[in-house]
Amino acid sequence: MRKVMNMHIEKVFGETDEATRGKTMESLYHEDVTWLQPAEYSGDQAIIRGRDYVNATIQKEQNHFPGFFITHDNEGYVAVTQNLGIVHWQLGPREQPDMIKACHYLLFEDGRIKAFWTTHLKMPTGQPSA
Repeated sequence: MRKVMNMHIEKVFGETDEATRGKTMESLYHEDVTWLQPAEYSGDQAIIRGRDYVNATIQKEQNHFPGFFITHDNEGYVAVTQNLGIVHWQLGPREQPDMIKACHYLLFEDGRIKAFWTTHLKMPTGQPSA
């Protein structure tokens, strides 16, 4: 699970090419994966279902934040208990890589991600939402 979680950050959310990301996602996520985003995006909790829609949403967010890079947070926090994983990450430009801090809670089924939730831990005030 830890390997999948690291790839989730590095090879999926960190990948800028949509086709490459989509290919990587095939082995990591169930086809009907569900991504639940926090309410600050639209005022309502956004629910994205399916690998293709998750991939397209990641691309949309990358386009919204050009020059930003996702990395594991400074502590590299990854935790696993039974079929639940938690991975902390940060997002920002190279000069301030921790501008945004968040974590993903990942629910695994048969070794692949079935669903995941985003929780923001640090957001700059006045930050435009994706």
